[in-house]
Amino acid sequence: MIQIESIEKISIERNLQNRVFEIIRNYVIRPDVPPGTRLYEEELAKEIGVSRTPVKIALNKLEHQGLIKINYNKGAFKVHLSLKEVIEIIKIRETLECLSLEMINDFDPKLIEDLYGSIPHINSFKGPGDVSKYPEFDQQFHEKMIQMGKSQWLYTLIKNQDSVFHMLRFIALQDIERIKCSIEEHMNIYNALKANDIPLAIRYTHDNFRSSIQTLQQKSANNPGLFR
Repeated sequence: MIQIESIEKISIERNLQNRVFEIIRNYVIRPDVPPGTRLYEEELAKEIGVSRTPVKIALNKLEHQGLIKINYNKGAFKVHLSLKEVIEIIKIRETLECLSLEMINDFDPKLIEDLYGSIPHINSFKGPGDVSKYPEFDQQFHEKMIQMGKSQWLYTLIKNQDSVFHMLRFIALQDIERIKCSIEEHMNIYNALKANDIPLAIRYTHDNFRSSIQTLQQKSANNPGLFR
Protein backbone atom coordinates (compact mmCIF):
# COMPACT_ATOMS: atom_id res chain seq x y z
CA MET A 1 0.00 0.00 0.00
CA ILE A 2 1.44 3.39 -1.01
CA GLN A 3 2.34 5.84 1.75
CA ILE A 4 0.32 9.06 1.57
CA GLU A 5 1.68 11.00 4.55
CA SER A 6 2.64 13.80 2.16
CA ILE A 7 -0.95 14.47 1.10
CA GLU A 8 -2.26 17.89 2.12
CA LYS A 9 -4.38 18.10 5.28
CA ILE A 10 -7.49 20.23 5.46
CA SER A 11 -7.67 22.95 8.11
CA ILE A 12 -10.91 24.87 7.45
CA GLU A 13 -14.59 23.99 7.22
CA ARG A 14 -15.53 26.54 4.54
CA ASN A 15 -16.21 24.93 1.17
CA LEU A 16 -15.26 21.61 2.72
CA GLN A 17 -16.44 19.40 -0.12
CA ASN A 18 -14.64 21.42 -2.79
CA ARG A 19 -11.42 21.47 -0.78
CA VAL A 20 -11.51 17.72 -0.20
CA PHE A 21 -12.01 17.20 -3.93
CA GLU A 22 -9.13 19.55 -4.80
CA ILE A 23 -6.78 17.90 -2.30
CA ILE A 24 -7.46 14.38 -3.58
CA ARG A 25 -7.38 15.51 -7.21
CA ASN A 26 -4.02 17.25 -6.71
CA TYR A 27 -2.69 14.09 -5.08
CA VAL A 28 -3.91 11.77 -7.82
CA ILE A 29 -2.49 13.80 -10.73
CA ARG A 30 1.01 13.83 -9.26
CA PRO A 31 3.51 11.88 -11.41
CA ASP A 32 4.97 10.20 -8.31
CA VAL A 33 1.60 8.51 -7.65
CA PRO A 34 1.75 5.50 -10.03
CA PRO A 35 -1.14 4.46 -12.25
CA GLY A 36 -3.20 1.76 -10.57
CA THR A 37 -2.56 3.13 -7.07
CA ARG A 38 -5.43 2.17 -4.79
CA LEU A 39 -7.16 5.01 -2.95
CA TYR A 40 -8.56 3.95 0.42
CA GLU A 41 -11.48 6.07 1.63
CA GLU A 42 -10.72 5.56 5.31
CA GLU A 43 -7.01 6.30 4.94
CA LEU A 44 -7.63 9.42 2.83
CA ALA A 45 -10.22 10.70 5.32
CA LYS A 46 -7.81 10.20 8.21
CA GLU A 47 -4.87 11.89 6.46
CA ILE A 48 -6.93 14.88 5.29
CA GLY A 49 -8.80 15.19 8.60
CA VAL A 50 -12.41 14.71 7.50
CA SER A 51 -15.13 12.06 7.61
CA ARG A 52 -15.41 9.46 4.84
CA THR A 53 -18.49 11.11 3.29
CA PRO A 54 -16.73 14.03 1.49
CA VAL A 55 -13.98 11.63 0.44
CA LYS A 56 -16.53 9.26 -1.10
CA ILE A 57 -18.20 12.15 -2.95
CA ALA A 58 -14.80 13.38 -4.20
CA LEU A 59 -13.84 9.92 -5.47
CA ASN A 60 -17.12 9.60 -7.35
CA LYS A 61 -16.50 12.99 -8.97
CA LEU A 62 -12.95 11.99 -9.90
CA GLU A 63 -14.28 8.84 -11.55
CA HIS A 64 -16.71 10.98 -13.55
CA GLN A 65 -13.77 13.13 -14.69
CA GLY A 66 -11.78 10.07 -15.72
CA LEU A 67 -8.97 10.26 -13.15
CA ILE A 68 -9.86 7.11 -11.23
CA LYS A 69 -11.72 3.85 -11.70
CA ILE A 70 -14.03 2.55 -8.99
CA ASN A 71 -14.54 -1.20 -8.76
CA TYR A 72 -17.32 -1.66 -6.27
CA ASN A 73 -15.87 -5.00 -5.20
CA LYS A 74 -12.23 -3.91 -4.98
CA GLY A 75 -12.10 -0.13 -4.39
CA ALA A 76 -10.90 3.02 -6.19
CA PHE A 77 -7.73 3.11 -8.29
CA LYS A 78 -5.84 5.80 -10.20
CA VAL A 79 -6.58 5.35 -13.88
CA HIS A 80 -3.97 3.59 -16.01
CA LEU A 81 -4.36 4.97 -19.53
CA SER A 82 -3.07 3.39 -22.71
CA LEU A 83 -0.85 5.46 -25.01
CA LYS A 84 -3.65 5.36 -27.57
CA GLU A 85 -6.07 6.87 -25.03
CA VAL A 86 -3.52 9.55 -24.11
CA ILE A 87 -3.12 10.59 -27.74
CA GLU A 88 -6.91 10.66 -28.17
CA ILE A 89 -7.30 12.92 -25.12
CA ILE A 90 -4.64 15.34 -26.39
CA LYS A 91 -6.07 15.45 -29.91
CA ILE A 92 -9.57 16.16 -28.59
CA ARG A 93 -8.21 18.96 -26.42
CA GLU A 94 -6.21 20.30 -29.39
CA THR A 95 -9.33 20.40 -31.56
CA LEU A 96 -11.37 22.20 -28.89
CA GLU A 97 -8.70 24.80 -28.18
CA CYS A 98 -8.24 25.55 -31.86
CA LEU A 99 -12.02 25.88 -32.16
CA SER A 100 -11.97 28.41 -29.34
CA LEU A 101 -9.48 30.48 -31.37
CA GLU A 102 -11.66 30.24 -34.46
CA MET A 103 -14.53 31.70 -32.42
CA ILE A 104 -12.66 34.94 -31.61
CA ASN A 105 -14.72 37.86 -32.96
CA ASP A 106 -12.83 40.71 -31.35
CA PHE A 107 -9.50 40.96 -29.59
CA ASP A 108 -9.75 41.86 -25.93
CA PRO A 109 -6.52 43.72 -25.00
CA LYS A 110 -6.92 42.61 -21.37
CA LEU A 111 -7.03 38.93 -22.35
CA ILE A 112 -3.99 39.38 -24.60
CA GLU A 113 -2.16 40.98 -21.67
CA ASP A 114 -3.25 38.16 -19.34
CA LEU A 115 -2.08 35.59 -21.87
CA TYR A 116 1.38 37.14 -21.93
CA GLY A 117 1.41 37.30 -18.13
CA SER A 118 0.96 33.53 -17.94
CA ILE A 119 4.22 32.89 -19.84
CA PRO A 120 7.19 32.75 -17.44
CA HIS A 121 10.64 33.87 -18.48
CA ILE A 122 12.49 31.05 -20.21
CA ASN A 123 15.59 31.48 -18.03
CA SER A 124 13.66 31.21 -14.75
CA PHE A 125 13.69 27.39 -14.90
CA LYS A 126 16.98 26.06 -13.65
CA GLY A 127 16.32 23.21 -11.23
CA PRO A 128 13.82 20.54 -10.12
CA GLY A 129 11.95 22.98 -7.87
CA ASP A 130 11.34 25.30 -10.80
CA VAL A 131 10.28 22.43 -13.06
CA SER A 132 7.54 21.32 -10.67
CA LYS A 133 5.88 24.74 -10.93
CA TYR A 134 5.61 24.89 -14.71
CA PRO A 135 2.47 22.73 -15.27
CA GLU A 136 0.47 25.42 -13.44
CA PHE A 137 1.83 28.09 -15.81
CA ASP A 138 0.94 25.87 -18.75
CA GLN A 139 -2.61 25.43 -17.42
CA GLN A 140 -3.02 29.17 -16.94
CA PHE A 141 -1.84 29.90 -20.49
CA HIS A 142 -4.23 27.46 -22.13
CA GLU A 143 -7.11 28.59 -19.94
CA LYS A 144 -6.53 32.23 -20.92
CA MET A 145 -6.35 31.21 -24.56
CA ILE A 146 -9.66 29.33 -24.33
CA GLN A 147 -11.31 32.35 -22.73
CA MET A 148 -10.45 34.46 -25.76
CA GLY A 149 -13.14 32.63 -27.75
CA LYS A 150 -15.73 33.90 -25.24
CA SER A 151 -17.87 30.76 -25.58
CA GLN A 152 -19.15 29.61 -22.20
CA TRP A 153 -20.38 26.35 -23.73
CA LEU A 154 -16.97 25.51 -25.17
CA TYR A 155 -15.18 26.63 -22.00
CA THR A 156 -17.39 24.35 -19.87
CA LEU A 157 -16.89 21.43 -22.25
CA ILE A 158 -13.11 21.79 -22.06
CA LYS A 159 -13.05 22.24 -18.27
CA ASN A 160 -15.07 19.05 -17.77
CA GLN A 161 -12.10 17.00 -19.00
CA ASP A 162 -9.40 19.26 -17.58
CA SER A 163 -8.37 16.98 -14.71
CA VAL A 164 -7.10 14.15 -16.93
CA PHE A 165 -5.38 16.60 -19.26
CA HIS A 166 -3.70 18.27 -16.29
CA MET A 167 -2.42 14.89 -15.13
CA LEU A 168 -0.80 14.46 -18.55
CA ARG A 169 0.81 17.89 -18.20
CA PHE A 170 2.66 16.70 -15.10
CA ILE A 171 3.99 13.72 -17.06
CA ALA A 172 5.00 15.64 -20.19
CA LEU A 173 6.51 18.70 -18.51
CA GLN A 174 9.11 17.17 -16.22
CA ASP A 175 12.38 18.35 -17.74
CA ILE A 176 13.82 21.79 -18.37
CA GLU A 177 14.41 21.33 -22.11
CA ARG A 178 10.77 20.41 -22.76
CA ILE A 179 9.66 23.36 -20.62
CA LYS A 180 11.83 25.75 -22.61
CA CYS A 181 10.31 24.42 -25.85
CA SER A 182 6.82 24.85 -24.37
CA ILE A 183 7.57 28.47 -23.43
CA GLU A 184 8.80 29.18 -26.96
CA GLU A 185 5.65 27.58 -28.39
CA HIS A 186 3.47 29.71 -26.11
CA MET A 187 5.33 32.85 -27.16
CA ASN A 188 4.68 31.98 -30.81
CA ILE A 189 0.95 31.65 -30.10
CA TYR A 190 0.91 34.89 -28.12
CA ASN A 191 2.75 36.86 -30.81
CA ALA A 192 0.37 35.57 -33.49
CA LEU A 193 -2.67 36.55 -31.44
CA LYS A 194 -1.17 39.94 -30.61
CA ALA A 195 -0.82 40.49 -34.36
CA ASN A 196 -4.49 39.45 -34.84
CA ASP A 197 -3.35 36.51 -36.97
CA ILE A 198 -5.74 33.74 -35.89
CA PRO A 199 -4.74 31.19 -38.60
CA LEU A 200 -1.10 31.50 -37.53
CA ALA A 201 -2.05 31.17 -33.85
CA ILE A 202 -4.00 28.00 -34.68
CA ARG A 203 -1.01 26.59 -36.56
CA TYR A 204 1.26 27.26 -33.58
CA THR A 205 -1.32 25.70 -31.26
CA HIS A 206 -1.25 22.52 -33.36
CA ASP A 207 2.55 22.56 -33.09
CA ASN A 208 2.33 22.88 -29.30
CA PHE A 209 0.04 19.87 -28.96
CA ARG A 210 2.02 17.75 -31.39
CA SER A 211 5.16 18.43 -29.37
CA SER A 212 3.34 17.19 -26.29
CA ILE A 213 2.33 13.98 -28.07
CA GLN A 214 5.90 13.38 -29.22
CA THR A 215 7.19 13.92 -25.68
CA LEU A 216 4.72 11.44 -24.21
CA GLN A 217 5.47 8.88 -26.93
CA GLN A 218 9.17 9.14 -26.08
CA LYS A 219 8.47 8.83 -22.36
CA SER A 220 6.34 5.76 -23.05
CA ALA A 221 9.18 4.18 -25.05
CA ASN A 222 11.63 4.86 -22.20
CA ASN A 223 9.22 3.70 -19.49
CA PRO A 224 7.01 0.86 -20.80
CA GLY A 225 4.91 0.79 -17.62
CA LEU A 226 3.94 4.44 -17.85
CA PHE A 227 0.91 3.68 -20.05
CA ARG A 228 -0.90 0.45 -20.76
